[in-house]
Amino acid sequence: MRRSTRKATVAATEAIAQPPAKRTKKDMGCGAGAKAPAPTMATAVKVHPAGGEMPRADSAYDFNKVPGGFDPADLQTMTKGAEGTLDYRMSFFHKAKPISPWHDVPYKASASTYNMMCEIPKWTRAKFEVAVKEPNNPIKQDEKKGVVREYKHGDMLFNYGFMPQTWEDPNTVTEDTGYKGDDDPLDMVEVGCRAMVCGQVAEVKVIGVLAMIDDGETDWKVFCIRVDDPLAALIDDVADLEKQLPGAVSAMREWFRVYKVAEGKPENKFGLDEKCMSKKYAQQVVEETHDFWAASEEALRARAAKLGGGGA
Repeated sequence: MRRSTRKATVAATEAIAQPPAKRTKKDMGCGAGAKAPAPTMATAVKVHPAGGEMPRADSAYDFNKVPGGFDPADLQTMTKGAEGTLDYRMSFFHKAKPISPWHDVPYKASASTYNMMCEIPKWTRAKFEVAVKEPNNPIKQDEKKGVVREYKHGDMLFNYGFMPQTWEDPNTVTEDTGYKGDDDPLDMVEVGCRAMVCGQVAEVKVIGVLAMIDDGETDWKVFCIRVDDPLAALIDDVADLEKQLPGAVSAMREWFRVYKVAEGKPENKFGLDEKCMSKKYAQQVVEETHDFWAASEEALRARAAKLGGGGA
């Protein structure tokens, strides 16, 4: 198992210390959603994020070849099944072409901003998530033992989702935490004023990151804010977030710490001395996980081309 090549350490990066606050009983919450096509063919070089044996011809890289590229205004969704059931799926299309919200939506919106897809809107609790192992990665509601899941701890305090074209590689030990990646896209915590909609893509500024340790795996929680939020002009880094919304970081960290307790599970832990790291550090996490995703995508496409299963 290789180690991460990211060299930023706690001592070498700016951080806002967040000593454990009083445990709050606030929650995460929800909406519904789904995701689109994913390249999913296991490779000997590296296991692809989506796993499985589902060759496909198109890839996230194809957007780089389309004049004008990806435009959120051209994103459409289609649902099937009733919300609150195991059959519910939200699929995605760009200019009428089926896409994967994980692999086909660019991770960057501009040179300094990123794309986030919302899975669980703030003030809701239904546990919607991208189906990373299904073709086209629709959004579905998570289930356990045949029952759809909601957060028993309560509603979300923030808009929750993921950053496309990123992957927390389970074959890599993160040097700064000592744990491997959780095999999912990077989790995004949007701290703005307004609730998003499940399946919505938003342009965001990355402002900080927490290193949550969940079941022995690194599970980064990247804090961000939508560029059109009323507070966006005032918040550019985690220090600004603390200035504009005092206590917000501690409240969100405590939500992540205790939300599983209501399900009879132990509290989550955090690396990096429980500090919320700076924007600079968070951007390094984003770039590293994007590189993991890109390497896996390249391996998949090379494998698919060799086997005649597709590829650009």
